Amino acid sequence: MGDTDYYILTLAAVARELLIRGLSSASVYLAVGLPLTWVSEQKDSFKAYLLQRKAADFSFRGKDYHVTFAGAAVFPQGFSAVADRLREFRGVNMLCDIGNGTMNVMYINNGKPIPSKCYTEKFGTHQCMIAVREKLMQRFGVAVDDTVIEDVLRYGKADIGKQYLDAIRETAAEYVAGIMRRLREHEYTPELMKLHVMGGGSCLIRNFAEYDPSRVTINSDICATAKGYELPARRSLGGTV
Repeated sequence: MGDTDYYILTLAAVARELLIRGLSSASVYLAVGLPLTWVSEQKDSFKAYLLQRKAADFSFRGKDYHVTFAGAAVFPQGFSAVADRLREFRGVNMLCDIGNGTMNVMYINNGKPIPSKCYTEKFGTHQCMIAVREKLMQRFGVAVDDTVIEDVLRYGKADIGKQYLDAIRETAAEYVAGIMRRLREHEYTPELMKLHVMGGGSCLIRNFAEYDPSRVTINSDICATAKGYELPARRSLGGTV
């Protein structure tokens, strides 16, 4: 909230949603999220930041838009994606939502979230991208396009030379080891609990971690948390959005 970057990105996201619906003007209710441990302290200020203007006129990709803001609701990242199916979480469960900037961790025991065991780590996928770029520059003296790096992180492969592919995979594996180390610091024990991984970084666990599929569930739907924001927002507005 220290600058206008996130606000501008929010307008861009709104424009893309309106374009899908064939609209250029609308009244919009924002359903957004914050890292788990930031919600209680930053919810009100984040909401005020998003609603700093009652209306916005702007252009995006050559098209003009007019948007009025009807309100905003702020939800906890990660947890929102599973809030409607907590009964499925029997025994001890660790929820791990890996985003671009942060990794959110929460315990859900016998269907009940444990507020005292929620953690936010500044260890998102952006840190992995930075590490990969630095490794390639140090080892080969080259700058590789981000789309190539993203392909390797998402799918474990890309149409590039073996030496570059090996370097990217090596760095991704080191990053994933860092994730697992942080989870262990929060008392993750595979034999005693189930791990549920989601968010854009879930593909890194799938591609570069060693794990028991019977003890680890990976949700590859990168929109899962956003869908978790939308449903309660719709209910609170009587399904009118």
